[in-house]
Amino acid sequence: MKQTVVPAQITTVEDKIAGNISFKQMLLLVAPVFLGGAMYVFLPPFLGYSPYKIVIWTLFALVCASLAIRIKGRLVVDWIIIRSRYNLRPTFYTYNKNSLQLRKKYEVKADTVQASEETSKKKFIHHEMDFGSLKRLEEIILEPKANLVFHATKKGGLRVSIKEVK
Repeated sequence: MKQTVVPAQITTVEDKIAGNISFKQMLLLVAPVFLGGAMYVFLPPFLGYSPYKIVIWTLFALVCASLAIRIKGRLVVDWIIIRSRYNLRPTFYTYNKNSLQLRKKYEVKADTVQASEETSKKKFIHHEMDFGSLKRLEEIILEPKANLVFHATKKGGLRVSIKEVK
């Protein structure tokens, strides 16, 4: 006996109302009828024939009929929606680590850093250096034999260390 697997849920199959016409196609094909009736009642001359009403109704009927055509198993209106979503999406993504969005704001005071959102205090190390020390530090950094290493921390900090000083 041959066994087949029956899927639990099929979501890709469209419901057909009449023949090969889906619900969305039926709405697109019936919409001009309701618009024609509304134009006949509400546009002047009221409840009367007018050539401009026929022209508007014919153009709307042609647009709706062309949107109800299937191409590669999808309606033209679906293809227009897919293409417009594609064209409206951002095409260039920029990443700026220096952005202040969603970052905590810190106020720097003496030897502590206080977060406006947190009550915990973090130590802030600040070294004052005189001109001679700064000059010496610059010479060490510019020395080709000095092994200057930059380490990025997980929280976005930068740690600098000098491995060799001669």
